[in-house]
Amino acid sequence: MNRNWTCVENISSDQPLERSEYMILPVETVRLIRNICYLGIIPFLVIVGLILNSLCFMLFCKIGKRSSTVIMLFAITVTDVFTLVNGGLNSVFYASQTYEVLLTKDQLRLTVPIYSTYVNALPGKIGNFIIFLISLERLFCVMQPLKIRLYSTKRNSYIAVCVAFILPAVSSIPNLFLYNTEQVYSNITGQLTTVLKATSYGKDKEITNAVYITLEILWRYLPVIGVTVSSSITAMLVLLNAKRRLIMAKDSRKSRPESQTMNRESQVTRMLLIVTAVFVLCQLPNTILRMIINIHPAMTSMRYLNNVYEIAFPITYVMLLINSVVNFIIYYNTSTVYRAKIRQMFNWSTYEKNKSSYSMSNSHTNCTFIPDHTVHTGSNF
Repeated sequence: MNRNWTCVENISSDQPLERSEYMILPVETVRLIRNICYLGIIPFLVIVGLILNSLCFMLFCKIGKRSSTVIMLFAITVTDVFTLVNGGLNSVFYASQTYEVLLTKDQLRLTVPIYSTYVNALPGKIGNFIIFLISLERLFCVMQPLKIRLYSTKRNSYIAVCVAFILPAVSSIPNLFLYNTEQVYSNITGQLTTVLKATSYGKDKEITNAVYITLEILWRYLPVIGVTVSSSITAMLVLLNAKRRLIMAKDSRKSRPESQTMNRESQVTRMLLIVTAVFVLCQLPNTILRMIINIHPAMTSMRYLNNVYEIAFPITYVMLLINSVVNFIIYYNTSTVYRAKIRQMFNWSTYEKNKSSYSMSNSHTNCTFIPDHTVHTGSNF
C-alpha cells in the first residue's frame, strides 16, 4: 500500500465492490481529466517552474549580504525544485502505467519501495515545515520588532533549515520498509519478473496506519493549519499598526534611518505574507481532501467511496505544483530590492535608462512635449 500518494497507485484494485455506487462520474470523464492534469498541465508547470526557480537561485546568488529571510527562501526554492522534479516523474509514471510507454511494469514496481513511499512526499514535508517557520518568524517580527534581530540571525536560520530537512527525512524512514521487491519466475511469460511484496512491517495495518497518520499530522496538517493561523494573526496586526507606521513615515525627516528600516521590514513582511497566503490557498484543498479520507471510516488512502476522488487528487496536486512555481513572480511584484536585482540580472535598468534618455533627447530636438510618466518609465522601481 502506497501511503504517500503518487500516480503509481492502482486505485482500481481496492475499489468498493459495488461498482455502480463507485462510478459516479463516467470513466471517460475521469480519464480525460487525469490525462489533462498529468500529461498536459503538470509537464507545463514543471518546465515553467524549473525555469523560474533557476531565476530564484540566480537572484539569491546576486544578493551579497544574505539575511535570515534569504536563507529561508533559498531553502524553499530547493524544495520547490525537487517537488517539480517529482511532478515530472509522476507524469512519466502515469504515462507508463496508463499507456505502457517509457517504463515497464517491472521498472514501475522497482520505484515503489524508495520513490513512491519515501522520496516523492519528502520535499513537500520539508517545504511545509520551512514555510511554517517563516510564518512564525514574521509573527514574532510584528509582535516583538525590537527582539527579532536577536533571534532571527543567519546562524539560527541555517540551524532551522538543517532541522527542517533532517526531521522529516528521518521520521519518514519507516516508509522505506513497507515493501520489498524480488525476482520470480513467471510461468506465463517464461521469464523472470519483478514482484512487489509487503514486508512483515507493511502487513501490520495498525502500526503502518499509526505511522502514516502521525506523519500526516506532523508534516502536513499542523504546518498548513499553523501557517493559516499565524499568517492571519500577522496580517491583522499589520493592519492594526498601519496607522502608526503612517505617522512614523511622516516623521521620516526627523528619523530617516529608522523610517527606512521600518519600510524595509514592512515590505519583507508583506512579501512573506503573500508567499504564505499563496501556500495556504494551494495546500488547503489537498490537506482537506486527505483529512476527509483519513477520518472517514469507510475510506483509506487506497480505497475511496467513489471515483470523484480519482480526479480530486490530480486537481489538488496541480495546485500543489502551482505553489512551487509562483514564488519568483511574487518576489518580483512585492519587493523593490528583489525587483531591482532581477532587473540588473537582465540589464533591464540600463535598457530603460537608455530608452528614457533617447526619449528626452528627441523631445529637445523635435520641440515636442512628453509627459512625465513617459519620460520617467520605471522610476517607481
